[in-house]
Amino acid sequence: MHGCPHPHPHLPMNFQTGISKSSNWRSSSAQYLGIVPTSVVGLSHRFCSAADPKGARLKALAMILGGLRGDMEGFIPVLLKRAHNISADPNAVSVIVYDINSFCEDLFPEQDTGYVQLGFLQKDVAEWIAALWDAGIFSFSACICPQEALATASGRSNNKVQLILYVFQGQNFAQLSTAPMSYKHCVSICSLLRSLQRPSGLWRLQEVLSQYKWPDSLETDFIYGSSSIGTSLDAHFLAAFSAAAGKRSIPSAASDESDPEWGCWDAQHESEKPSIGIVFPTIQRVQYGNEGIHAYSRLLCFAESTWERLKSANLLHDAIPCPRERHGFPMHVKVARRRFQFFSNAPSFGWIYCGSHNFSPAAWGRPLFKSSASKAATSAGSVLGSTLRICNYEIGLVFIVPPPEDPGCTVKNHEDLDRFIFPFVVPAPKYQKSDRPATTKAMREARIEMLKLKQLEETEAGEYLELEEVPDEEEDLDEESCREGSNDGGQQEEEEEKVYAETLWSQLDSYHS
Repeated sequence: MHGCPHPHPHLPMNFQTGISKSSNWRSSSAQYLGIVPTSVVGLSHRFCSAADPKGARLKALAMILGGLRGDMEGFIPVLLKRAHNISADPNAVSVIVYDINSFCEDLFPEQDTGYVQLGFLQKDVAEWIAALWDAGIFSFSACICPQEALATASGRSNNKVQLILYVFQGQNFAQLSTAPMSYKHCVSICSLLRSLQRPSGLWRLQEVLSQYKWPDSLETDFIYGSSSIGTSLDAHFLAAFSAAAGKRSIPSAASDESDPEWGCWDAQHESEKPSIGIVFPTIQRVQYGNEGIHAYSRLLCFAESTWERLKSANLLHDAIPCPRERHGFPMHVKVARRRFQFFSNAPSFGWIYCGSHNFSPAAWGRPLFKSSASKAATSAGSVLGSTLRICNYEIGLVFIVPPPEDPGCTVKNHEDLDRFIFPFVVPAPKYQKSDRPATTKAMREARIEMLKLKQLEETEAGEYLELEEVPDEEEDLDEESCREGSNDGGQQEEEEEKVYAETLWSQLDSYHS
């Protein structure tokens, strides 16, 4: 299924790729599932000029937020607490910040010492969070941007305060597969799944494969077989894909290990030493197939201009169907493999991808960069960009055989990547000098030649030549319009949310008084 071209939603870089396990708002014992971008409502209630005419509360809040340690993007942890004492909304969830140094102890005497309530989660999100949280199915933690919080608290901004919600498995998560689920919980889980955001494309591939250390020196092959090759394929995309797959460069003696780009595979490395082979049938294989060229014409897509651009890099490998019974029949496959082996008789390891992704930036994502920065977006370096523009909806699976702990292990005590059977011969033979891929132009020319040999009438030939190249790329789009992505944090707080927050604050104040 194809969707409109759009960049990945703009979130802090480390939230898109999975933040460090050392972060103090991520539990190491609970299974992390993903993030939900939402916002805090009612933050200005206690800090506006009417409630805080001398600005004492605002100054204390600034000291509290300034004293909390944030991540590389400046986001700080906040505490979520169910507000069971508010009858106006039994699902209300309070957003609280720790006051470790008791800056606000005398300013809010009615509250417990050690924290300050900032506001509440927006109503529609609180509704499904409360149901899942109370049942112990999921647990949650959160963080906010302190600058946004202060700007809204002081009245300098009417924008929403962005809150990043982290979702974890709860203590009763395992019961989902055994115990019957209520309608309320079913609806809440659907709302969670609809809201949950995880990296896609190259970023998701990098997130999955970065869990292992892949020894580049032991690599035996790295290939991608696809029936469609992107028209904008270039060294930058190939480098990004290889970096996402765990490819690393050998740092020079003059390089500094503290440099965020240290060891990162980039376009220059890719141009000098191509890392990945592309498996695609030659025009000869297509021309003499059992069903002739016509059977391939709507399955294969490879622009002649792309071939001209990649020809000198010697990346192409012939796609020979496997097993032999499939010789002569067209393949519509999208598979990739990166294989490693310690020695010839040792079991192989690595990973295999199988899915719907064409080998193109449209399917896997085109890394985009902030104009003013080159900060690394992921552990693979800035080659993966600060945002990712993905144009197609795709799905796939990655099968992983991890590196063995013991290099001397045998097949008996370790899985072997070679047990997976490919639809084409591997290792795929490289193109010879005379070989040419079955590009749209090459297939058109071959069909014309066949028509001449058969001496068909011009009218029949005209019908046969109705072959259009339909690339899956977004070439005509203005990249500048996508460069920075979208940012929901800039939207103003809606009137309905303001009324909701004021109602909760009113009941909470009455409860304390």
